[in-house]
Amino acid sequence: MSKRVELNQPAPDFTLADFKGSEVSLSNFRGKKNILLVFNRGFF
Repeated sequence: MSKRVELNQPAPDFTLADFKGSEVSLSNFRGKKNILLVFNRGFF
């Protein structure tokens, strides 16, 4: 089971595929840009 993310704390690093299938890690943007994550549940 994953550890719960606490409020007002930096997000843990993770890697996901972007819309083109390329892997992108959160750490690639840390300190450079603001990030908005959207998880579409059941969206295909």
